[in-house]
Amino acid sequence: MLGHRSVAALLRSSAERIADLQATHVDLSQPLSMPERILRRAFALPLLPTSGRCANLDLRRWRLEWHVGLLARRRIADAWRGGGPFDVLHFHTQATAYASLPRMRTTPAIVSIDATQQLARDEMTSTLSRMSYGPNAARDGRVFRAAAAITATSTWAARSLARHYPASASKVAVLPYPVRPLGDASWIAERVERSTARPTALFIGGDFPRKGGEDLLAAWTDGRLFDVLTLDLVTDWPLGTRALPPGVRVVRGIAPHTPAWRALWRAADLFVMPSRHEAFGMVYQEAAAAGLPVVATRINAVPEIVEDGVTGLLVEPGDLAALAAACRALAGSADRRRQMGAAALDRARSLFGLDRYAAELERIITAAVTSPRPRCL
Repeated sequence: MLGHRSVAALLRSSAERIADLQATHVDLSQPLSMPERILRRAFALPLLPTSGRCANLDLRRWRLEWHVGLLARRRIADAWRGGGPFDVLHFHTQATAYASLPRMRTTPAIVSIDATQQLARDEMTSTLSRMSYGPNAARDGRVFRAAAAITATSTWAARSLARHYPASASKVAVLPYPVRPLGDASWIAERVERSTARPTALFIGGDFPRKGGEDLLAAWTDGRLFDVLTLDLVTDWPLGTRALPPGVRVVRGIAPHTPAWRALWRAADLFVMPSRHEAFGMVYQEAAAAGLPVVATRINAVPEIVEDGVTGLLVEPGDLAALAAACRALAGSADRRRQMGAAALDRARSLFGLDRYAAELERIITAAVTSPRPRCL
């Protein structure tokens, strides 16, 4: 089972719930050896600007994804020598399988995705940049054809795969990421007890511009949200020497799933992240698991996590007036925050629980092991 740190940990927790499954986990975020670091630098070297009309014309995405595939192939070979042979392989995401097609000819494989190349390509700003995704899309097609099963974290991603790779559509199952239990009804009760105080909004995002941090600060100032809210910005993004608006606190150095991280979720009254680009958005699941109402943007798979008007409020990306109005609406109604937070917590337990994910994963693994082997083309 392959994945980067956060997903690898979730896969490990899910696999532990499956009886009779002996799983070997390969976390590709583990420290690299010196040769691996040198190779990564060579593959990742930017030859042209990484944004704007010339983005990816140096095929940097192609090189980066091949680096992931080659790293995965080496790690799989090490695991095979140490604990193999294996009955099934699980790749997350599709790039981790790029260099493993020969092994997929003999061992059934599950490939999980959160987006297709076509969805990523559509965010490019020029025709040439969009065309540069062609090699990645072609390689994805070979991986999908070789896979015994494919899981998509959202219906949004599954529909794109079915549209662009119709021969592989029958293999796809929608399986959202699971989320660990975080809060409970007592957290919601605590928020009710302190509802006479000014509520606190929480933002968590490493890539501050992409996660909508700049939009949030602009809406905070233009909409005078500091009159009704305080804001905790959890980010290590360099914000320079700018003067932050009133009521805003920057919190740095917070690692996920630590006591300090949990304390921030518990102390918050609502979560806001008006992301500009988001394939899935696991942090919205974490907000639900903390029993928080959410203000988010209506993009990609986010509406599958945040139910507009029920567990949170969705606005269009870049609409600062709507963003400010949504934050103000939740700030002004403790009862609405309580209702949405409770609905979000219930939804997280029913749709994103580890036990549910494990049961679906067990079914997919069993089907993959017993299905006829696809031919790698």
